[in-house]
Amino acid sequence: MKQGEKTKLVDLNSILKWLNGIFCLLFILSYLNIGPTKYVNIYTIIIGVFLSFQISFFLFIEKRRRDPFLILLCFQMVAFFILRILTLSLDFHSVVFDRFPFDVNNLNYALVFIICANFSLFAGLSLNNKKLSKINPIDEIKSEPYKTYTVVIVLFIGYMLGLAGILDLVVIGAVFNILSGLFIKLSVILFMILVYLFVFKNKLSKVTFVILLFGFILFILIQTLTGSRSAILTIINFCIFSLLAIHSCIKIKKWTIVGLIILVPLMVSFFLFATFLRPKLQENRAVIGKDTFEVLGEFNIIETIKEDAHFLLSPIFDRVGFLDYTAETMANSEKYKSILSVQYFFKSITDNVLSPGFDVFDVPLESNAMRFIYLPEFGTPLKSKITPESYQSDEFTFYGEFYVMFGKWFSLIPIFFIGFMIKRVYLKITDKYEYFAIFKRGIVIAIFYTLLNSFGLDWLLLDLLGFIFTYKIFKLFFKFREPILSLN
Repeated sequence: MKQGEKTKLVDLNSILKWLNGIFCLLFILSYLNIGPTKYVNIYTIIIGVFLSFQISFFLFIEKRRRDPFLILLCFQMVAFFILRILTLSLDFHSVVFDRFPFDVNNLNYALVFIICANFSLFAGLSLNNKKLSKINPIDEIKSEPYKTYTVVIVLFIGYMLGLAGILDLVVIGAVFNILSGLFIKLSVILFMILVYLFVFKNKLSKVTFVILLFGFILFILIQTLTGSRSAILTIINFCIFSLLAIHSCIKIKKWTIVGLIILVPLMVSFFLFATFLRPKLQENRAVIGKDTFEVLGEFNIIETIKEDAHFLLSPIFDRVGFLDYTAETMANSEKYKSILSVQYFFKSITDNVLSPGFDVFDVPLESNAMRFIYLPEFGTPLKSKITPESYQSDEFTFYGEFYVMFGKWFSLIPIFFIGFMIKRVYLKITDKYEYFAIFKRGIVIAIFYTLLNSFGLDWLLLDLLGFIFTYKIFKLFFKFREPILSLN
């Protein structure tokens, strides 16, 4: 890369460093201006500053020794934890904290644990100190793709697999529902294609490139029309995982940053529309039909934006308030330990993973069972009670789940080993063809990020099986000539 080109790139590390500092300064100023709020006091601000300093330290280390896991941890902390301290200091409400009695001391306790857990995870990652920045340089990849049209076939199969039910294609949907039961996932197919686009974007025909790009736009539109509020974020996450697997860091062109800034209001608009759509369609939300477009005609983005800003932003900040889920899970660990336990985990994977078509224990996934705890009128958590109309999944996050499952502060030990093992697995990955090695590394990165946002270890196992089965089946469509470069 020429020197002039380097100056046009901005490192994600630097972006996070600035955002971390800005958010930290803002929640300090907010406290000085507003004073204590329901969930923030002076100790929250002090602990939040320590968390911000910790992130700055991690970013300092990461800039000198590239590590995709460390940069993802910092991304997570800045986007969903430091920002949440700011919004809570501005007195934004949290629906999560309404489940059980909760106060600022619970939040402060959780923040202290998060800081300690971060150091434990960092220590595990750091034991594998091999430098990652030159493992997969994109400009040295020698494998040549051929029969690239087969990737378009993969995209078509993926859409039939994932969207036949949504588009109400009954016969096709029945066939692909069977395949879905075998852990084949549309999201993984899209991830495989996205990595392919990044690696070989200069070697694809314009027609192939446009078709694949249109496929991702169509995915976002269709998912939003079914009430999904995270379609754009899913694609952005896949882009991050792909680039980290290729380069071990992310450097963004300045014009791309402008595009991402412009994308923010679009993401907000999609979120608001999906939120508007959900209660209107209820059980019909899973199928795009006449009702969907009738509701679409009722949605007025201008009127929605004219609403009180506090009212407008509250559901958005609730949705990205991963700190809320962590703190609430930890504060009520005694109530949740019946479902966040090793014993329940094995029952769950028996019913939800190992016994397709029948149940042994009739237990739902941990994330689906949580609702039965904070809404006791639902009774005992049973998988048979969950219907499409009553479906609800809750987040624990990595910190909350490990805190409950592994004995509160003792959980710092398994957290350390998670960091050590996931980095070790990543470094051991090789393949005859660079694309497959990169994608497999992307799987490890995606699993790590899924773990940080944990909806339960049983859910994580389902995701892992989805990655493995989908990769094993669809890798046959990705054709390459013999490579020259070895990844070792």
